Amino acid sequence: MEDMKCYKVGNFLVQEYGELDSTNTLAENLPQQELKDRMVILARRQTQGRGQAGNSWESEPDKNIAITIILKPEYLEAGKQFAVSMAVALGCYDFLCRHVDGVSVKWPNDIYVGDRKIAGILIEHRVAGACIAASLCGIGLNVNQREFLSDAPNPVSLWQLTGKELPLDQALEELLVYIDARYARICDYEGLQKDFLACLYRAEGVYGWRDSGGSFQASIAGLDEYGQLRLLDTEGKERVYAFKEVVYLP
Repeated sequence: MEDMKCYKVGNFLVQEYGELDSTNTLAENLPQQELKDRMVILARRQTQGRGQAGNSWESEPDKNIAITIILKPEYLEAGKQFAVSMAVALGCYDFLCRHVDGVSVKWPNDIYVGDRKIAGILIEHRVAGACIAASLCGIGLNVNQREFLSDAPNPVSLWQLTGKELPLDQALEELLVYIDARYARICDYEGLQKDFLACLYRAEGVYGWRDSGGSFQASIAGLDEYGQLRLLDTEGKERVYAFKEVVYLP
């Protein structure tokens, strides 16, 4: 681990490292008392970036944003923890909409442009009693990478979409401004959910899905009060899924 430098970006305190194995891993290993609201761990190079379900996250050094944001909405009930996911995903969505068209949020919190993944979000919560003590929000956002070498099926970067380099410091500042604006509304669960549903990937139409029982066709009916996905299959049956219980089919 290289030396760390600290600086402010808006309301956030950034701890920048030249190289880390994973920003989320570093955050996980910090004692609770060292986790501060709006603290950001940033790595210019991440050697073991983590995605959802134990997958790795490819990120070329000095080309993309690899951060973990610590949020401490200690007034938020644990049962409404999906508000954190929505706020972070919508902040990423708002940032990307400034630069490209066709952005959507793939439930629960991947960010797509068209049918290609431009950002992944991994959120881990620490709960104290009935409330959230801290949320560790890992974000990998593809900014200036020109080529992807891993076997990930559908990555894309802003550079590939626009043909333009975006300075990473500028991108980080913009991103944090948009996330902060959404985080300020963390207690407005219904408002966040309304905005989240409005930009949801495959929000309209019938598509293929797969769960533990096999494949089926369904449309998105919405979310329940815990952020679980509600699907309406072609036989008229509603199906409700927690994260990792159902997958999209191409």
